[in-house]
Amino acid sequence: MTIQFTAHKEFFTFHDPMQDQKLIDRQTEIRQDPLTGETSRIIFDPGAPFIPTDYTELAKETAGSKCPFCPENVQSFTPTFPETLVTGGRFTQGEAVVFPNLFPYSKHNAVVRMCDQHYIKLNEFTGSMIANSFSAAHDYLKKVIAQDSKTTYTSINWNYLPPSGGSILHPHIHVLASEQPTNYQATTSKAARQFHDTQDQNFYAALVEQERKIGERFIGTAGTIDWLHAFAPKSHTDFIGVFNATSLEELNANNWQHLADSITRFFRYFETIGITSFNLALFIPVSQNGAERVHIRLVPRLTIGGLQTSDMNVFNFLHNEPLCLKVPEQIAKEVAPFFAV
Repeated sequence: MTIQFTAHKEFFTFHDPMQDQKLIDRQTEIRQDPLTGETSRIIFDPGAPFIPTDYTELAKETAGSKCPFCPENVQSFTPTFPETLVTGGRFTQGEAVVFPNLFPYSKHNAVVRMCDQHYIKLNEFTGSMIANSFSAAHDYLKKVIAQDSKTTYTSINWNYLPPSGGSILHPHIHVLASEQPTNYQATTSKAARQFHDTQDQNFYAALVEQERKIGERFIGTAGTIDWLHAFAPKSHTDFIGVFNATSLEELNANNWQHLADSITRFFRYFETIGITSFNLALFIPVSQNGAERVHIRLVPRLTIGGLQTSDMNVFNFLHNEPLCLKVPEQIAKEVAPFFAV
């Protein structure tokens, strides 16, 4: 049995004042996630451009002595891990510095200060900045797993700039580990096990194979990572990267280099459509198993119009129903050339 891509179209009929009161049918498409069955909605796109925000002036106001992550402060303003976890209380790799989150979201929660520079535009990120940061996060997770055998779920998360929920401009990522999953981890893990038990296949491997064959949402491959656009997106675009690794222990330096290369390619695409902010989450199974894969989701964040309206509303938060202005198949075509070079 192949993976099912299920969609339902609805049409709302009304007289459009923008078209001389012409009677029109406007479409909403409701798509089911092929793994979880959760739905999202492709809604009418009025075609308004995304307007990027430049945080240069705000960066001047918040840098240096006012920022705990700037070079002059990071060693004195940030907390430290117990010596039993790491000698000296912090991990470092290149400019990346890893330390505890003062206000943790999970049983284990590190922050990775990615680089010395306080504010970085997307076209200024380098592969080494990204690879070093994720590699340092990986080292932290391996230390945690070695000390806490109850840890079952891990993730590396990146909120970049205020529209994403980022509260500090200085680039940083969050690393979480716990025996308690997030809703996403619980739902996808259970569904992936069910798929494996009934189909005798790994869902993520089957998804990549089928999307590559269909050719509508497959974007490209960067080394050890296959990229595609989600059929049922969690935002206006939603990119899924499937690693060749099934667990934390299988990840290595090549994976981080390939991830860094991928992310910088997406950043170049984001620049062309006026996106400067995003959310990224990398989900990493602790134990090797046939049902799961290390995978990543990358979505843009933005504000809309002169009121700087949030891109999240009651549908996202209370209906748990993502809205998407962009057609996934069209976005995949736009991004694919960035992976062909």
